[in-house]
Amino acid sequence: MAPVNDEKRRIIEELERTRGDLAGATTGLQGQLNFQHRFSVAWQKNRWVWLSFMAFFGWVLSRLPRRTKKIYIDKHGGRVRPPGKSFAGTVAGQLWSVAWTVAKPALIALLARKMGKKA
Repeated sequence: MAPVNDEKRRIIEELERTRGDLAGATTGLQGQLNFQHRFSVAWQKNRWVWLSFMAFFGWVLSRLPRRTKKIYIDKHGGRVRPPGKSFAGTVAGQLWSVAWTVAKPALIALLARKMGKKA
């Protein structure tokens, strides 16, 4: 009976030691993954670097050209779609829309069947 108790005691001590090691590793990992704390420390240590980078980035953005948007208006003052820009309004666009509406459920069923075979 004594060897069984010694074996149990050895296993219990090994489990306690492993749990202690895991607790220490978890605490270290928690400190490494605390991004809010890490960011605040980096901000406090290198505030001028961060502010300089933000100012430079803002200056670069201010130098980019503006995006111009052309607006087409008909004779009566209403908006019109830009010429040649609408694929959905063409016959090919309408055919593609119908084909995709029909083919989409079939493709989903095919993919589901193939994934079901793998699982």
